Amino acid sequence: MDKVFKLETTLAQDLAELYAIIAAEFEQKSGIAPADMNRTLLQTGLIHHLTMMTGLGLIDAEKAEAVEALIDKVAKDTIMWELLQMARSFWKDSAGGKAGIVDFKA
Repeated sequence: MDKVFKLETTLAQDLAELYAIIAAEFEQKSGIAPADMNRTLLQTGLIHHLTMMTGLGLIDAEKAEAVEALIDKVAKDTIMWELLQMARSFWKDSAGGKAGIVDFKA
């Protein structure tokens, strides 16, 4: 299924400072275009958040299986595979082995 989204956002204060740092580093040390850098940042964030949500049981089991398969497909080309496996292990362990039980007050 082909989907296309065009995203626009405004960054301010400390988050804007972090973005300025990474943008400057990419500009000085790589030939990556700003649009490609932004896409990579978004991919990494999406993969991390969906991995966290799946590991904590916030996504139902049937949907989680499809999400994990899509993450696998995207992550193999965008981030180091070992990091994804570490993130999955971390978020699954964060639920104490009890997926779906999350104490947000902790």
